[in-house]
Amino acid sequence: MKLKKITAIAAALSVATTAGLCAIGCGKDSATPTNTYEYDIPQDYCRTYYEVFVRSFADGNGDGIGDIRGLIDNLDYLNDGDDKTTSDLGINGIWMMPINSSPSYHKYDVTDYYGIDDEYGTIDDFKDLVKACDERGIWLQMDLVLNHTSDQHPWFREAIEEAKSGIKPEVGDAMKRYEIVRQSSKPSGSWYNVPGTTDYWYLANFNTTTMPDVNLKNQSVREEIKKIVDYWLELGVRSFRLDAVPWACATSTVYNADNAEFWTWFNDYCNEKGAEVFGKDGDGIGRYCYNVGEVWAADSVVRQFFATGMSNFNYGMGGGPNVGFCDATAGWVGYKASGVVSTLEQMQADALGRDEHALLSNFLSNHDNNRSAGYLDYNATKIKTTAGLYLLAPGNPYIYYGEELGAAGSGKDENKRLAFNWGDSRNVNDPPYSDYTGEQKLGSQKKQTKDAKSVLTYYRKAIQLRNRFPEIGRGKMTGYAITADGGLKAMSELRGDSQNFNFTTVNTLNANVAVYSLTWNGRTVLIAQNISDQKAEFTATGFESKELVGELRADGGKVAFSGGKLSLDPGTVAVIK
Repeated sequence: MKLKKITAIAAALSVATTAGLCAIGCGKDSATPTNTYEYDIPQDYCRTYYEVFVRSFADGNGDGIGDIRGLIDNLDYLNDGDDKTTSDLGINGIWMMPINSSPSYHKYDVTDYYGIDDEYGTIDDFKDLVKACDERGIWLQMDLVLNHTSDQHPWFREAIEEAKSGIKPEVGDAMKRYEIVRQSSKPSGSWYNVPGTTDYWYLANFNTTTMPDVNLKNQSVREEIKKIVDYWLELGVRSFRLDAVPWACATSTVYNADNAEFWTWFNDYCNEKGAEVFGKDGDGIGRYCYNVGEVWAADSVVRQFFATGMSNFNYGMGGGPNVGFCDATAGWVGYKASGVVSTLEQMQADALGRDEHALLSNFLSNHDNNRSAGYLDYNATKIKTTAGLYLLAPGNPYIYYGEELGAAGSGKDENKRLAFNWGDSRNVNDPPYSDYTGEQKLGSQKKQTKDAKSVLTYYRKAIQLRNRFPEIGRGKMTGYAITADGGLKAMSELRGDSQNFNFTTVNTLNANVAVYSLTWNGRTVLIAQNISDQKAEFTATGFESKELVGELRADGGKVAFSGGKLSLDPGTVAVIK
């Protein structure tokens, strides 16, 4: 893995010059690095990730279907590998939705865990992708579907033959790899008749006959999983996105002893193998395979899964119009700016209490959710302001491909996974059976790339800001509330034992302004974000002697900081250090 090194100008980044500030806020393609960290951090798994549905991103062979070669050809859009440019997006991690062999368009029903689907290319294409990503400092995160296989997987075909022969499920080696029972009547729940039999039933928790659940307690299954992990890590994959985490070893309780034991076993093995492949003596990392789980459940359940050694998508703050980040900026009654900060602070503390290496995984929407731009009424200012909230939050942000363009798409799954809007000959076909008739209102990548006021430009600048300061992703969060006299006080002091303290009763500005510090490796930054359409002024208590080192503007406006007094026009962000 080639890691980005500190450039000659990196020493100047801790104190921003006037030109540096303008580079973040004014839209100029200056020398402020997009991808350079202020420090050289080997093996760092804190990243800015980009979720890509390969089929809908870019076509490399002219058949209208996105593929790995198309992704390689367009990596420069995501990260051009040159720290001196600011024209790329600046991401340094890619989550690829499933690329394994599969009979479906979405590929969440795998037939070969070691193969690349023919639509997407070959294993040699994948090796070329790893090489190209390494050259740019991008880590690949692979979607791994362990809860179920395709009903066309050789294991399940063998299980069918065993059932048809009449042997007991607990005897057949193939049947033991799945959740299969034999009884005269259908069990309650998502059970389906094994083809060719009358009294054998298999579990398929996703309510489809084509995705039989795997028995993850079976030892032969686990040995195969270890081989799968070995294969992909040795090819250069750095981590896994884990599908359907709560459904593994599922019972009526989402987080149960069997489920926790399996994922702890899996994450421990990935870390052990990752240390073997990527570790170096004395590097002090402690975690060599950052995995993230899809736990689409209540926040209290999501938090429990951190104890298994994986991160988990922050469904308490993303995934819908009335949730967390989007709720705070869309005008719905619910989360306010201070609510976002307070919740994130408590989430991070809880996660770190379960796993000392924990990182939050923040997102607005993904392939299972309606596009976040729709939640935000395709209002560019709201979209930018919301992006600022989650891109500058502690942990790893996950950008759903096209989100940085304000992409549209809602309804059935195919409509949430529409083709990336390049605006030129790189456009690919929408997925089969998609029927979305809405307009891509905010324009193509081609249109937005040179527009200083576009959503794409704002995303680039927000990621530039994030990449300048390692404290943002890695730092321990302290939330602040604006007090009645216009200063700052730690939320924990005001909140006490109350988990849902209403900070707007202290000062109504707390509905509009998110204020928090992030401390890492002895360094601290203070971030203040005005998510409202009203100007906000207050004193940054405790930070009076610091300097304004970065800013963002969703829709123009000014940021001023002098003598501890901070003034934020609507939709602006200040970074003080």
